[in-house]
Amino acid sequence: MAMPRYYNKKHLKEIREKYQGIAPKTDDLVIKFTQYPFLDVKAREYAHHGFARRIQTLERCISNLFKIIPPGTVKVPNRDRLHDAQIQIQSLLANTYGCVDNLAWIWVHERGLKVDKKHVALRSHNKTVRQSLSVDMQGYLTTVDKWFDYLADYRHALAHRVPPYIPPGCVHKENVDTYHNLQALIDVAALRLEVEEHSRLIDEQAELYIFQPLMTHSFNEAEGIVRFHVQSLIDFVTVEELALKMLVEFRRLLDTDT
Repeated sequence: MAMPRYYNKKHLKEIREKYQGIAPKTDDLVIKFTQYPFLDVKAREYAHHGFARRIQTLERCISNLFKIIPPGTVKVPNRDRLHDAQIQIQSLLANTYGCVDNLAWIWVHERGLKVDKKHVALRSHNKTVRQSLSVDMQGYLTTVDKWFDYLADYRHALAHRVPPYIPPGCVHKENVDTYHNLQALIDVAALRLEVEEHSRLIDEQAELYIFQPLMTHSFNEAEGIVRFHVQSLIDFVTVEELALKMLVEFRRLLDTDT
């Protein structure tokens, strides 16, 4: 019997189409941010060596992730592949968060704001920075507040508590009893130091696993499990949208100065 896919053919087609747009979008953002005539030296540095580098890292991590574990994967990847995929996800989260912070820092320096560095960000509680933006931009930011919350939750877990990881597999409901029975036998074999039987039972139990492309951090703290292929694309597109809107804000500053 064929193993079921997590995504159907329509979903896989949509995911692959969006994935193919990441590289050209990255090139476009790099050009826009490195060629923009920033007036402040630090703003220019954070644009060239902060945001532009990070957005390229996002593109590379997404590319690596999709190669290591393609969206259509049905067999549980081996430990090395899971580990390598988790490294890409963790780098994605750190640099996605960094991209947003870079945009905030670019704005603060280009705008000449006096803000304590602890409060330089674009989230809802960063009122000084938000209120310095246009009304249109402030309105847009409210639409991505939930995304900011998700990003901060996963980034802070990565940096300070439990790093995001990919559960190795799950078991169909009809196989749950068999799984637990095998686990009991595995425990007995371990106690009796029956190495070959222990190994055989683990292999038999592993046959029950099916793969689902999900990630989480702490099961006690995380609000839910995330589909990492889809989320990586959402994160990139959200950063792109945010960056393009911030460029509009930068141009408004130039227009005001002239």
